[in-house]
Amino acid sequence: MKTANELEGKVFMTSAACMSVLADGLSWANANPQRITRDAADANNIVVLSCQVTDLATLNDFRTLERYHAQFPDKKYFASGCLAKREDIVLPDFVERLETPRANYQFLSDRTLVHFEKPFWVKDFKETDGEKEQGHLFRNMYPLRIGKGCPNKCTYCTIKMTRGAFEELDTGKLEEEFLTFDNVLLVADNPLVHQIKEWYAIAKKHNKGFSIRNVEPGTTVQCRDELLDLADRGLLKTFHSPIQSAEPAVLKDMNRSVDATMQTMQIAKQLQEKGVYIATNIIIDYKDFPQDFTPVYQLYDYVSWNPLWDRVWDRQKAEERFEKYLGAGAETNPTLIAIRQLEKTKW
Repeated sequence: MKTANELEGKVFMTSAACMSVLADGLSWANANPQRITRDAADANNIVVLSCQVTDLATLNDFRTLERYHAQFPDKKYFASGCLAKREDIVLPDFVERLETPRANYQFLSDRTLVHFEKPFWVKDFKETDGEKEQGHLFRNMYPLRIGKGCPNKCTYCTIKMTRGAFEELDTGKLEEEFLTFDNVLLVADNPLVHQIKEWYAIAKKHNKGFSIRNVEPGTTVQCRDELLDLADRGLLKTFHSPIQSAEPAVLKDMNRSVDATMQTMQIAKQLQEKGVYIATNIIIDYKDFPQDFTPVYQLYDYVSWNPLWDRVWDRQKAEERFEKYLGAGAETNPTLIAIRQLEKTKW
């Protein structure tokens, strides 16, 4: 698999992935600005930073690559990010795989060097909508990279494969970057307990807050006192912990801790009462398990959902599921009807 440093000529990079992969791409782009063009028409290489968390996201990667290729057929095309690591998924003939580009401890002084695609799951998405609208969570924050990968082994998750070996960045070496930029989001696939405690100390030291994403329930429980103290001090803006489900039977089947999840929801409520914006992820249509999403939507300010995927790529099935969850079929999908009703009646 090629690396970004091996590409010849100008590179146009666009992200259809999460903040972690986007931040990786931005770090390399900011370390190599002379290699980057913001105009795909002027590029020799078009790199799509990709996601594969579900077949819907994978389908969006394919559609993004195909859209650019239809407009600029003479370019070289590369799928980077998580999809590039899924060697079981056959890419279009015109696409090569590229290692996720990154440059550790690189300031992201110019965040326009990587184009950020619109979230495919939000109909009529507008960049000018408020930060609390769907698809906008974290989108305009400064993504401070503190690590990548995950040491856990949840049954439904492919991060251990797609993000490579677990790695954490030295907190002390990131302090200057933290102080340089506003509206900081700490970015990692799985922030660790000691990292959160270190950032707690830095935030107190400088009286400067941050947001954080992907804090696993077990980590949340172990960092309860620090998180609540940050909230008391007004130093925690947005807190995101992916509970994935509030149903004990589902959590057990996922190999996730029921107790840690329930405690995390209680901590999230306490944070919310102290002015923190709280967010989570859930997995819907999990096997044949009945699920009631009422407790999740009644509690959290922002909820992202993904349908369970068996990880087997099938373009036709993906197109059908896209219609079921995001197309015309969503209007009659019982799960989504229930979710929309919860969203309407939340307050």
